[in-house]
Amino acid sequence: VCLKLGTLPSCPACRSLGPSPATMQSTLVRACLGLALCAVLAAGLKVEVDRQALGDPKGPGLPETTMAGACQECAKHAPYLDKQDECVCFATDVMGTFENDATKELTTRDKYGSETVNTGAARLAEGWLWHCRPVTATEGVWKQC
Repeated sequence: VCLKLGTLPSCPACRSLGPSPATMQSTLVRACLGLALCAVLAAGLKVEVDRQALGDPKGPGLPETTMAGACQECAKHAPYLDKQDECVCFATDVMGTFENDATKELTTRDKYGSETVNTGAARLAEGWLWHCRPVTATEGVWKQC
């Protein structure tokens, strides 16, 4: 209400006093909803981090960081797989099985010889997958849990 006229704030003097109470209330409601959304998202992220900290498997088809993690996941699913043939768990480090650009080496001439340097990581971080039997017959690739 206008202080001079006693009506709605239509005069320039009243508009310069600041935002109306309705505008302030609307802004406060938006701020509270934003904070509530942030709290819900943060709680969800904490649950995911806690689940991984407990060593829970990441899920089917996703590489585990350790062989023990892959074997744990296999043991969890093995009773439900292939009832005619017992599931004997094997795991392989898929990140170390094949070469890729991260492990690429560069050989250059150096004076009267050559020099080889690793342009990426010497090795990718471990990533273990499991299967009920070795998928390949290559020695040393699949390790029994």
